[in-house]
Amino acid sequence: MTSATHATSSADPDSPRADGTLPLSTPDGAPLRLDAFAGSTLVVQLVRYFGCLPCQVYLRDLDGRAGALTAVGAHAIAIGGSADYQARWLRDSGITMPLLLDPPGTFREWAGLGNLGRRQMLAPRGIRSYLSAVAAGVRPTRPTADVMRSPGIVILDADLALRWVHEGTALGDYPPLDTVIDQAAGLARASR
Repeated sequence: MTSATHATSSADPDSPRADGTLPLSTPDGAPLRLDAFAGSTLVVQLVRYFGCLPCQVYLRDLDGRAGALTAVGAHAIAIGGSADYQARWLRDSGITMPLLLDPPGTFREWAGLGNLGRRQMLAPRGIRSYLSAVAAGVRPTRPTADVMRSPGIVILDADLALRWVHEGTALGDYPPLDTVIDQAAGLARASR
């Protein structure tokens, strides 16, 4: 099975818009609404849970490319489930992009991302991504109730309209960062 990636036209007035009042929270429990990020192209990494090893590797790489995103008129956030202690640990270990919690998974559901099946969880390429993360020095943390969630990337335009979605079909199945940056750059150009 391959990853599911789809895009909508930046001129499509019927593209679904995220509810800007969607309640999220910071790792410290402070409330934050999604509309705090309106105004520029927004790349959202949907982690399975913040302790997921391949998710952490991609998160660090995405955070490291913040300058490239800013240069094209975009920025990134990550949204996970309920593991606030894991998000705090990542933030305290140097991640600078906003790490947000959405325990009921409302944003994930709105974007159309679901769960991985058992076969997808055991797919060889997913196992390889886990082993690669361990080889890179990432260490496991306790799995949470969100362990079955599929990994994904969502890109929203400045009005929080859904423009591009990648739903992974295995552990660590995220798109190449250059692809994400190119998509974000195209959306930012189209909105000018």
